[in-house]
Amino acid sequence: MRWKLLIIVSFTVALAAFCIWEVTIHLIFGVRPVQRHDWLLLLSALLPLILAALAAIFVYRHTSRRRKTQAAITALLTLILAVGIYIVGSGLSSRTISIPRPCARPPCI
Repeated sequence: MRWKLLIIVSFTVALAAFCIWEVTIHLIFGVRPVQRHDWLLLLSALLPLILAALAAIFVYRHTSRRRKTQAAITALLTLILAVGIYIVGSGLSSRTISIPRPCARPPCI
């Protein structure tokens, strides 16, 4: 297996997926609060999936043996890294995007 190719492609695409996903979320939700059942937020999660599929296709085309296995490993590793980067990034900037929660009592601040 070409581990260097798998790791480099996975890290690069995961970082690109996180950046594109974050920019998309800030462009869409930067001016208004995120609602609980907002379909745009769910739709924006397709971007990392699409980029992981493209990374898997890239690895599939640039390897000669065990193509399907390497493509599957690349896609899975890319998604895991993208979600991990997103969790760390959202933990560091948790005040930027927040979901408003309804209050149980009237004097809500």
